Amino acid sequence: MKNKLSINRWTGFLNIVFIISQAILGFMNYKHSVSISELSMITIISAIILIILDIVSMMKSKNAGISTSGSIMGIIGSIISTFAGIIGWIILIISSFQLFRQKSTQN
Repeated sequence: MKNKLSINRWTGFLNIVFIISQAILGFMNYKHSVSISELSMITIISAIILIILDIVSMMKSKNAGISTSGSIMGIIGSIISTFAGIIGWIILIISSFQLFRQKSTQN
């Protein structure tokens, strides 16, 4: 496939950054340097940004004939990770692999 979208690569990269930032914020909450309300707000704001980016990536992938499964899993993983961290992280990691791969829907 000749056309690979850079937004998919960026979305996959930001999925990984989101997981790392949530892990760091969780550790900071454990050490009592960040309150739970601050942690919740940061997590929710970053999840909303990631969901918007996944939606844009899904639309562009659909127009380019690239599989949208990575973007859909990214949306689901972002929502789940705000409530149940580790399960959402696993979904986001799988989403990142699919976004980096960018498999064509046309064979």
